[in-house]
Formats: sequence, C-alpha cells, structure tokens
Amino acid sequence: MKRTAVPDLGAEPYDVLVIGAGIYGAMAARDAALRGLKTALIERADFGGETSHNSLKIMHGGIRYVQNLDFARLRASARERAWWHFAAPALVRPLTFAIPLTGFGAKGPEAFAAAAAIYNAATLGIRTSDYPAARVLRGAEARDILGPCAPDTLRGAGVWRDGQVLDTGRLLLATVMAAAEAGAHVANHAEATRLTVSGASVNGAEVRDVLDGSTARIAARVTLVCAGSATERLVSPALPEGAAAGFPAYARATNIVVRRDVGSAAIGIVSRSPADAVVDRGGRMYFLTPWQDRLIIGTHETPHPGKDLPASDPGDIPEFLAELNLACPALDLSPEDVLYAYQGLIPADLDDARGSTRRQTRGTMVDHSDAHGVRGVISALGVKYTTARLVAERAVDRAAAQIGRGETTDYPARTPPLPDPGRAPADPADPRLPEQVRRAVTEEMALTLADVAIRRTTFAETGRLGSAGAGLLHAIALVAAKELNWSEERRRAEVAAVSATLDGLSHLGDPGAAQRPA
Repeated sequence: MKRTAVPDLGAEPYDVLVIGAGIYGAMAARDAALRGLKTALIERADFGGETSHNSLKIMHGGIRYVQNLDFARLRASARERAWWHFAAPALVRPLTFAIPLTGFGAKGPEAFAAAAAIYNAATLGIRTSDYPAARVLRGAEARDILGPCAPDTLRGAGVWRDGQVLDTGRLLLATVMAAAEAGAHVANHAEATRLTVSGASVNGAEVRDVLDGSTARIAARVTLVCAGSATERLVSPALPEGAAAGFPAYARATNIVVRRDVGSAAIGIVSRSPADAVVDRGGRMYFLTPWQDRLIIGTHETPHPGKDLPASDPGDIPEFLAELNLACPALDLSPEDVLYAYQGLIPADLDDARGSTRRQTRGTMVDHSDAHGVRGVISALGVKYTTARLVAERAVDRAAAQIGRGETTDYPARTPPLPDPGRAPADPADPRLPEQVRRAVTEEMALTLADVAIRRTTFAETGRLGSAGAGLLHAIALVAAKELNWSEERRRAEVAAVSATLDGLSHLGDPGAAQRPA
C-alpha cells in the first residue's frame, strides 16, 4: 500500500473525496471504491490515530438495546458483529461477558433471563456457534466467573458473548488496505484546511501535507466528511448561517490499560458514584476486558468544552480510578498502575433544560443537499466501531445518488472480507522486529515514529514503551530513521515526541507534529 503524494491528489477530479480515516472514513472509502467510484481518502494525522484509536476493542451484538425494545438496532448490531467476525477472523474473536445480578427487580436474574430470552429470539438466524444464546448463571458458577468483583449481594450472573478486537490498529489498517486495493488513492498526514465552494455546491477541498508543507486542491463531485469532532469546523463555512446547530456536542471518553487478572471473561462492574449533574454516570457499568495479558477498562466519560481536539485530559484518570475502586475494591488501582490511556471525543446530546450531556447511541449522517440545500457534501459521525460499515454504506448510497449513480443494491458484492494485514510484533525480543518496522514504513504508510510505535504495533498500548521500554523505542526509531532518511536531529525529535506523549498519558493522535523538523 503506497501513499499518494498530496500534489498528485490534485491532478485529476474524483467522484468521492473522503476526509477522515478513522474507521468510518476508511469504511466509506472502501465502500465507494468497491462500487467503482473514483475515490480519495485523506487523514490529517495517522489512520485511526484520534478517536478510533480510543477503543475498548469490543464488537457489540446489541444486547443493550433490549432494555428499550429497539429491535432494529439490536439486529443491525448482531449482523455487523457477525460481519466483522467473517471479514477479519484473525483480528476479531468471541469473548464471554458477565455482569452481576442482584436483588429481585430490574437488576436481578429474573429480569436478565427475560431480556436474554428476548435477545436470543431476536437474533435467531444471526448468531452462530461462536456467539451462543445469552443466559443466567447461578450460585458458584456466577461467583467464579465474576471473581474478585462479585458483590456480596450476588444472586447470579448474566452471560453472553460479543466480539473482541485483538488489535484495532491492524483492523483499521486492513480497512484502509481494502480501500486501496479497490482503487482508492490514500494519504495520511494530509489535512483538509477548508472545503471549496462554488455557488451552492461543495466541489472538493484544499489540502496540506502536514509533514512537508506541500498543498493541493482536490476536486470531487461529492465530499464525504468523516472527520469526527473536526467535521463541524470543516463543513460549517459551506452551510447557511445557523446550520451548524445540527452538529452534536461531545463527551471525552477514556479507557485505560492496567495489569490485573480477573479471569478470561470480560466483567461488568457498576459504579457506585452518585449521578453527575453534567454527565450521569451514577450506576454506569464499566467493563474489565482481558487483552494481551493486560486488562482494558472503560469507558469513563466527561463533558468536553469544545468541538474539536485536543481531546485529552490526564486529570480524568484519578476520577476514573476512584470510581473503579468503589465499584470493585479488589482492583485497588492507583495512577501508577495505568500502563496506557486512550482518550477521544464521542458525539453527545446536550440537554439545556437539565444541564446534562449524554453520549449518543446513534450516529449522525447528514446529506446537506437535503438538509441545507448545499450539494456535494455529506457529514457522517459515528458512535461505535461495530456499525461503521453499515453507516458508511448508507453515506455512500447518498453520495452515489448525488452523482447520478443511484443507490446500488448489490449488498453481498460489496461486503468481501478484509485483507489480512498480518499480526503486529508482540515480543520486543523477536529477531524479526527490525523487518516488521521496515514493513510498517515501506508497506503500511508509517511516516512518523508514533505511526510505527503506537499504531502499527501494540507496544505502547501494552505498556512496553514506558520508562522501562526506552531502549525498545530507540531501537524502533533507529530502523524507522534509516528507512525514512531522517537526520539525527529528526530522529531525536521523534523519540522525544513519543516519549512525552506516553509519559503524559495524553491523547495519542499525532504527538509532537508541530515540533518535527521538515
């Protein structure tokens, strides 16, 4: 997979320009290219380097939607979970989930058994043997699966399976590879600085190469903006006054990685903190998910004051840890236990009357031709990995309709499996590590040390690049520097930028870009 140089992106017009290569943008580019639309995909940082990198690594099957009887979303989630398992079997595996059941009301085993029966019936024909029926465990079985997080009042455990992503960076890379293999032109570290407008139509964007400063004007019949929290900033200048009110507010989401052993199942624990006046987290369930001999815990949410990056605030960590320790004292977590922290912005609903902000449960897809009379631009904002393919398909349907290609219906033909991106190196002592770093640079479009160390491997996420892993980071940097022809000054700047990011437990989008020498 080769990066298209930014000046070359301006050489000829595209049918579809996708701005933002998180999972939603990558899926949209893949879908558009598979339909035969001439497609370009650009990302201002690295693929999935902002909110898509912040993940609990779960493909949800929709059991949560039983509580509000939303069967359409339930079945869509179960179908998409099955698709991911089919499309990337080396990266998505089934994982058992268990939650404590207490009392005789809504939180008791009787209520969960009823919900499980509804879920099992609603997903008939969708679930496979890898995702069996949800059920209730009683007595010793329930206490065994919940382990040290079983409450004293336990009456049972609700158990089901969902998908776990072994490496979200590789999964996102596989999606970008699929887009490129289908013919899309792809560039990371290429920032759309503004949309270009002619009359009441958007006809592309001006783009700047973040690394060398080169620019281009990309012409496109439809521009699909999947830029997360940056979407409003990009799209609003092209819309009528007041149209920006339709974009969501945002909450800051945090997941952490720690060293703890709670068994082989993902365990749900219920926060004991009172409801917050801004984000109602009272009684919120957090999941402890075992991953690569570590534990990922999430998701903690706090209101974010703006609608764009930066999305990080290390001050969220102590509050999160306090809630976790209240919910499961056996965890006994302190800031020193945090090996890694993911933070990103997720769409949220603002209730002015109540003064509250809650994460959205549905994505936002706006065809501005219908909504605001501006042709050539569509906004798509997602809320979870699981349904990215489905939302992208709907967005590209609208793009195809705008350019006169109609809403194609060859659904099975557009859902082939993803290419296998290969497994990332897991052992720092593996003698193949230098070759894998070279592959990241030469075949996977890694252009910075953060691209390699944070997103093409899991060394950062598993805590192997902290202070004790400085030697590993330097070893990776030496190989990357040779392949990318960095000066010694540039290599040191790259190491310093990644080290500062890891030490600060801040967001991991594209650390230190402004400090890099050209």
